[in-house]
Amino acid sequence: MIGHFSYKSFFTVCFAIFGLFSIEGKAQKSESLLQLAEKEAILNSKRFSDIQLVTPANGLNIDVIQYRCHWFVDPANDSIKGKVAIVFKPKSSAVNSFTLDMANNLLVLGAKFRGISVPTNFTNSSTLSVNLGAQTLQPGQTDSIVIWYHGIPIASPFGSYTRTLHNGVPIIYTLSEPYGAKDWWPCKQALSDKADSVDFTIYTPAPNMAVSNGLQVGFSESNGIRTYRWKHKYPVVTYLLAIAITNYSHFQYKVKLSSGDSLPIDNYSYPENLAEWQSGMLPIKNMVQDFDTLLGPYPFPSEKYGHAQFAFGGGMEHQTISFMQNTNLGLQAHELVHHWFGNKITCGSWRDIWLNEGFATYFGAFEYVKAGLSTWPQEGQQWIDLITSEPGGSVYCSDTTDLFRIFSGRLSYGKGAMLVRMLRYRLGEQAFWTALKTYLASPQLKFGFAKTEDLVVFLEQSSGLDLSEFFRDWYKGEGYPTFQIGGQVNGNIVTLNLNQTSSHPSVTFFEARLPIKISGSGFDTTVFVDHTQNGQIAILSLPFTATDIQFDPERFLLAKSNVSLVTNNGLNVSNQNIQILPNPAKDKIEILGLDSETEVILHNSNGGRVQKYSLLDSKRLIDLSDFPSGLFYLKFIGPKGVIIKRLVRN
Repeated sequence: MIGHFSYKSFFTVCFAIFGLFSIEGKAQKSESLLQLAEKEAILNSKRFSDIQLVTPANGLNIDVIQYRCHWFVDPANDSIKGKVAIVFKPKSSAVNSFTLDMANNLLVLGAKFRGISVPTNFTNSSTLSVNLGAQTLQPGQTDSIVIWYHGIPIASPFGSYTRTLHNGVPIIYTLSEPYGAKDWWPCKQALSDKADSVDFTIYTPAPNMAVSNGLQVGFSESNGIRTYRWKHKYPVVTYLLAIAITNYSHFQYKVKLSSGDSLPIDNYSYPENLAEWQSGMLPIKNMVQDFDTLLGPYPFPSEKYGHAQFAFGGGMEHQTISFMQNTNLGLQAHELVHHWFGNKITCGSWRDIWLNEGFATYFGAFEYVKAGLSTWPQEGQQWIDLITSEPGGSVYCSDTTDLFRIFSGRLSYGKGAMLVRMLRYRLGEQAFWTALKTYLASPQLKFGFAKTEDLVVFLEQSSGLDLSEFFRDWYKGEGYPTFQIGGQVNGNIVTLNLNQTSSHPSVTFFEARLPIKISGSGFDTTVFVDHTQNGQIAILSLPFTATDIQFDPERFLLAKSNVSLVTNNGLNVSNQNIQILPNPAKDKIEILGLDSETEVILHNSNGGRVQKYSLLDSKRLIDLSDFPSGLFYLKFIGPKGVIIKRLVRN
């Protein structure tokens, strides 16, 4: 037994244990939510703004099957020592060399393949090359490489390996999203490969507790050194693997899933925050049941869900164990939903980060609304205000070397969430929820990777809609529209004049289904108009006289608006006594009572512009022979006002 702990004696004990572990031969395959998002993005920007990252494509010729890791971590020090066994097989052709992600400030002590030492070297600051020499792994074969290393992980801009204090007690935690796993262990961190399982053994001095993914399957203590073993048996991408080590207090809830199974929810808080966490985390029980029903079964039912407290300004959805700064209700929902959107199905590129963050932000708001702490119009307006604070920016992340752009609170979180809200509105309730469930249950995607075009397939199949224009405008396009909607009243007839301008030249016109609420005399109705072109008109016959018009009161659309309503027989302000002869007509019509300065626009029955006539001949004739039979509208725009007349062509 060690009387007085020291760094040297700790690693003497650890490497005695370390030497007993070996892998040889073939291995078998086994605040408001918006404020939180903005806070997380601001913290990220401070960390990210001084760097540009280009990540090498490492490990492309191998498929990682399993990570078996032993780590030796003392929170009183900044260093890490480890032994990492990577079980892998060739992707296609035979393999006798490959690369891994690893920061070159870590020192490789040695590497073995089939019990034989093999050379390694760094080819750049974050790529470790492994050469198997004369040995070769053939397609279909599975084997493992073992790497011993140690070092002090660099203080990276995104805090991938962080040592700090809480209440004077040291803590070490990891946060590897997006490119940080390489800073503290050798691995393959590309968004193209998930290990089928992981097996982590963590050594740390008492009284520390080591927390990680999956289930704790072992614990022992000897000579003041505690050994924790964690196993996770679901596919997992590298950035979702993590460890956290400090003097945690542990408590557990149980929640019944829709399957009837009981899921443990393990919580690890700082001792000084135990009472606050025991009460503050209670909402998670209902949230798990909510999303287990709405989105499909909780993805990791045979293990756990849980939280571990850490010092980062927000949370991180490590698979089965979200790291949390606090117990904020929206933050709980946000990180939990990531276990469907981000963990079960992971974005296949950081360009598609909205598939993670947009959905998690949206469902965080879902829980706020359900709890009565907000309303959907309030949440939508928050997102709109944030997004429209600048004229450009798309949901699609065009620069994955700029970490501030990847985690933009305005675009990846806010605009991504608003895109989800617009999809729910555009598809309707049944098609929206069916699309999400079938997407998340897809045999081709679950526990794998997806890009935006993969999600679109399910949205279109569920709704029967062609969403190509929608995603060109609202996902790939930058900016937002501002609608100019004029309502003109003549008795119980309201004529809507629809126009829009775009905040960014990447989209000249945003096609949208506009919700417009019209009120008067104690009545109201909401009409939905598909806006397909500027200058469009819609003529409505209402059972009341309109006195008020509102654009999108529920905030379904990402847009600004200018709305006006002209009453007191507003359609007749031009004082022109216009007649159309004949009406119904066949080939030609004559227009009587028309001022010479009046512009005439022919619209179809849907309000779309068909033809514009700047100057008519002296006989005021219009040739209809090229137009199909049906209902049309003629809009007359003169110096004194606007008149709209119905026209029927036989």
